[in-house]
Amino acid sequence: MKLVKQTKRGFQYQLNQEEANSLRHLVNQFPFTGLSPAKVSKTDSNAIEREKLLNESMAGHRRELKRQAGDLVSVDKFKASGSRQLFNINPEERETMLQILNDIRIESWKSLGEPENLEINVVELPKDKIRHYHFMHLSGYFEHHFLNLEE
Repeated sequence: MKLVKQTKRGFQYQLNQEEANSLRHLVNQFPFTGLSPAKVSKTDSNAIEREKLLNESMAGHRRELKRQAGDLVSVDKFKASGSRQLFNINPEERETMLQILNDIRIESWKSLGEPENLEINVVELPKDKIRHYHFMHLSGYFEHHFLNLEE
């Protein structure tokens, strides 16, 4: 994946077919873990009501991000260019994509038990954790490229 064009109106990235398929699959998985309820305070008597409002707001935000995730990787965002795919995204969509990818990366990391060392031997992982390992690294790969850090 590489940035091929950047204007005030947006960004154009070139992806090989495997990258395009991986990005679509990854983003369409969002969210793949449940929302963890937020705790405001253990001592505040009004905390229960505020926690309820906060959790409802977070759930609504997550539903909206899920909807946007599908739009971001819809078929019309990709155009064939030989054996490659051109992916067009405006600055606002890019920020949303980065937020979704970061959420996937963090959710995956938490699912793996929040390891300090990210270089985990994948063969030692339980089968149900292997996809989290791959999602964590794949979302990091795409974040790196969307932030144009490969230059």
